[in-house]
Amino acid sequence: MNAAASSAICGANILRLPHRRLDDPRTKCRVAVFGSFHGGYHVIKELLSGDLARQVEIVGVATDDPRQPFSHADVRLWKYPHAQYEEKMVPLLVAARQIPCYVGRIKTPEFFTAFLEEWRPQLCLMATFGQKIPTALINFPSLGFFNFHHSGDTWPSYPGPDPIAAMVRDGRKHLVLTIHKVTDVIDGGEFVARSHQVPIPPAVNAVEMHRITWPQMGAFIRQQVRAMLRSAPLAHVPTSAMLHECVVPYRTRYVEHARERIAA
Repeated sequence: MNAAASSAICGANILRLPHRRLDDPRTKCRVAVFGSFHGGYHVIKELLSGDLARQVEIVGVATDDPRQPFSHADVRLWKYPHAQYEEKMVPLLVAARQIPCYVGRIKTPEFFTAFLEEWRPQLCLMATFGQKIPTALINFPSLGFFNFHHSGDTWPSYPGPDPIAAMVRDGRKHLVLTIHKVTDVIDGGEFVARSHQVPIPPAVNAVEMHRITWPQMGAFIRQQVRAMLRSAPLAHVPTSAMLHECVVPYRTRYVEHARERIAA
């Protein structure tokens, strides 16, 4: 974990909230975001605005460092020409709001500890993130783990790290932003919702299409996050006792050699 990320995560308070309904104004849903570039930026921006800001608390953000091999920058949108500010737009946004931000490899004991013991999200959202999510993290949030993915009108369609290039090669005239559940199969989870159609200009690349798509998605993001918050009548904030019962194999202080297994 880098120094900045460590400082931000370690500074987060571990809240011991009573169990209340999500529609109780005294309780905010704990949300973690895995995202970078324009996707992560616009999802976070919507969570911090309007009525969603009164309903959710962003307890942590994991974002890409395209200079590192675990972000797979050679096969994702980072391989296209882009501005330097676009690599930093998510870290700068969350730093201004003093939200814990992790820039590093997530399949590590350090990140598991931050996620399971400090962030303890009830809902996870992913948008433009270059690492595969471990199963233990996928299964943790009580309201689910969801990804925003550029695709065709049907689902599943155009899975993988560069769907826009595939759609351009196929001569498609438009795309949509699909929300699907995150599973062990990359871009293979159950369909949740799709946005309005966005025209694909001739010879566009992934970076350019992200710049076109995401600024249009505010209403779609807000609508779907509200639906996610309404999806469960009760949302329990995990306590230490619950964590011991559910995720003991990942608690490194109790399981010998767990660090090696997590990092493998």
